Amino acid sequence: MQHAQGRRALAGLALAGLLAPRAGAQEAWPTRPIRLVVAFTAGSEPDILARALAPVLQAELGQPVVVDNRVGAASVVAAEHVSQQRPDGYTLLLTSSSTFCVTPHLFATLPFRLEQFQPLTLLMRGQLALYADPKLPVRTVAELVAYARALPQPMPYAANVGLVAHLSGERLKQATGIDLLDVAYRGTPAAQQMLMRGDVAMTFDGVAAYVGLVRDGDLRALAVTGERRVPVLPAVPTFAEAGYPDIAQPYWYGLFAPAGIPAPVMARVVAATHAALAGARLGEQMVAQGAELRGNQPAEFSAMIAAERERWGALIRSIGLRLG
Repeated sequence: MQHAQGRRALAGLALAGLLAPRAGAQEAWPTRPIRLVVAFTAGSEPDILARALAPVLQAELGQPVVVDNRVGAASVVAAEHVSQQRPDGYTLLLTSSSTFCVTPHLFATLPFRLEQFQPLTLLMRGQLALYADPKLPVRTVAELVAYARALPQPMPYAANVGLVAHLSGERLKQATGIDLLDVAYRGTPAAQQMLMRGDVAMTFDGVAAYVGLVRDGDLRALAVTGERRVPVLPAVPTFAEAGYPDIAQPYWYGLFAPAGIPAPVMARVVAATHAALAGARLGEQMVAQGAELRGNQPAEFSAMIAAERERWGALIRSIGLRLG
């Protein structure tokens, strides 16, 4: 009996010895820099979020976190790239709700499948604002609508087809009957320049990259999409206050990995990200711009994406929008 117990004990020790290197390898992650692929241009709101998040993640994980902007095709370029990477935790994707909730309804085929990604955590819920060329004789949403109705041709606005901001413009057209012409641009700075030159009359975009321009009078913010006003732009009303509820939809940014990421690595990334979101430095920076930093667990995030995909699908079908 004692011999049997001894054999079992030795077997247990041997098994522990065999497993130890594997466990140690998992615990050692990361051992080299982590690449955070951002589906939007430098200077855009998600880029600002990524660059605020990266140094805090670096402190949590003990390895450099490098921001890699990969832009194009309504965030499809970045998503396709990340879908082709090894699921080892060294390549992560920061993108918006457009990629997984909107784009699948607009295109019959995509160069990636949703199943190729592991949702990790929600990062931020943000607000869109409607910005106008300050040289136009408009200071409210109602005045912008009246101005557009009086034009003999469609009013140009900066919009990249297939993103949440473009759908907000489509919703404005649907709700008010105005005629708009979407003009594509490459990133938030380009849209800002188009507005300031007078190439376009308006655009929908996030808040973070526009605060200074609005305060300096270079651009005019007419309304924000959330339930409450944005602390950094307290004079700008909500769409509901402006008399146009449900014109634009809130949006979010989240963190994803290639499917198959090891569970211990995924848990480490999620825990480090949640710690970063809870940090006062990052929180104060983004919340002042009307954002709500909020993390969740991978299963909850996956369920949230599925539910929001259905809601966006209903809106897109009601507009009758299809891109390919």
